[in-house]
Amino acid sequence: MFDFNYEENFEPSSNTKQWCLYTHKTPRAFAGVNLPGLFQTTNYVWQILGFIAIFLLEGLATFWCFLEGVVITAILASIFVDLVLAIVAHLYQKDICRMQNELIYEDPENAGRIERQLKSFKLRQNFFYLLIMISAIFKIFWFFDVYRIVDATMLFIMTCYIIGAILHITCTGYALFTFIFNWKINREHNAYLDSNHTVYAFDKNSPLRTRLNSQDVHEAQVGRHQIIKDPDGHIYLETLGVLTDAELWTLIGKQVEQEHKRALAVDGVRHQILILEQDPMGVHSSKSTSTDEKHKMGVVA
Repeated sequence: MFDFNYEENFEPSSNTKQWCLYTHKTPRAFAGVNLPGLFQTTNYVWQILGFIAIFLLEGLATFWCFLEGVVITAILASIFVDLVLAIVAHLYQKDICRMQNELIYEDPENAGRIERQLKSFKLRQNFFYLLIMISAIFKIFWFFDVYRIVDATMLFIMTCYIIGAILHITCTGYALFTFIFNWKINREHNAYLDSNHTVYAFDKNSPLRTRLNSQDVHEAQVGRHQIIKDPDGHIYLETLGVLTDAELWTLIGKQVEQEHKRALAVDGVRHQILILEQDPMGVHSSKSTSTDEKHKMGVVA
């Protein structure tokens, strides 16, 4: 995840924050609430290594096929198709990630609708993953049709293409989309610095404020985010810029009672979804959350 400097008031655009949904997450559970992850990026180095390994394995296997007299035109085309299929399959990941987070706080009626949509998106994604596995089997049979011997060479070719397919499913989408996310957020950070902190910036005097459903949550602070109690005894979550998963987890961890951890986990994810939709100063988007939507989500100006 991008390393936010607490000395800066940098905040990426809503569009760039949406790209974060494509990146790999590590779930975390608090008091029975399973948080799938929202503002975090994990295992990027391993995904890049896996992506590189695909071309090493399939390149070696294809070269071996060529040495054995196999016409590799169809295999090369299949390798290209695998890459396209992996990218198309990962296009569903943004909606999948968002829906998994929305299920944390939505009421039962809306949760049922979201679960149906989530299953639909996962089914479509798995369909493209299935095509990648079928493509691997095609490459194996294309080689076997010429080679006609089941020996160590055949098993080596089979292993390379199967592992390549598995790595496409587990690494390609995450590696490519995380690269794009990192490029976008660093580009906006550079624009923030070049503008003397006037674009891609949040107002330090106007935190995003959400009234928590549980009024027994303890006051706490992490970085520039805090849980506070107003004079009337109401508890609010106040954030400046992006509330990362690690920061939310820290706030939750500072709660003592399990029911307070559970309540803050639910309200914290709801607050993160609102941050996801917000554009910073100097940036305007048609997707920014409207005032009416803010009130529905418990946001206070």
